[in-house]
Amino acid sequence: MENKTGKYFKYAIGEIILVVIGILIALSLNNWNSERLSTERNDALLLKLSKELDLNIERAATLDSLWWGSFTNRLRFTDSLSTILDNNMMASHLDYIVSQPIFFVNTFNLNTSVFEELKNTGSLYAIGTDSLVTEIQRYYQLCDRESFYNLNYSENCIVLQQKCFEGFIDFKYMYLRDPEQAVIHHTWISDPRASEYIHFRQYVSSARNHSELMSNKLKGIIKESRKLKEKIDAERNGKNFN
Repeated sequence: MENKTGKYFKYAIGEIILVVIGILIALSLNNWNSERLSTERNDALLLKLSKELDLNIERAATLDSLWWGSFTNRLRFTDSLSTILDNNMMASHLDYIVSQPIFFVNTFNLNTSVFEELKNTGSLYAIGTDSLVTEIQRYYQLCDRESFYNLNYSENCIVLQQKCFEGFIDFKYMYLRDPEQAVIHHTWISDPRASEYIHFRQYVSSARNHSELMSNKLKGIIKESRKLKEKIDAERNGKNFN
């Protein structure tokens, strides 16, 4: 009986050990699978974020290109106008002066949907290293700040534009329909000390400064977008993502 009892306990202990080992293996497999799924999910989110940065690079490059409605194109135009106004307008300048819009509100409209998804789902702080998360937050704060500055400086231009309604804006309206009558009714174009001339010069100067500032900010956004893309790529490659 004692021999049988000893064998029974040895068998029971062996069964318990096997059960414990099975549980540990199952937990290990479950943890490994959970970690794999989390890694793949983070990889997919980082890839989406990288593509969003590509869209922002494309958007900023378009606004800073020689496209007709870009800040760079407007900078060139207003820079030429400033030179003309500083040296007194002449009849030969009038066609050029009314040839393009001097100012319009051109919003940045940068993409932030993936970043908002990361914040709203609580995925931001688990997507990568702390340094990468910090860089992602800093980048989108930069985008918000530069977009705000653009609209804020736009308001300054709009205020000066309103002072030109009876001067340049009315002159342009008339000139595009009847150049001779426009010159007859707007004698200020040949008088640099006339209030309309001064307001127009201030308006052009403000639009020029705004265009130059926004062009530089857009170049900065492109640079920061590329830097963040490099850090995202390094994060993904460091984790052996395919």
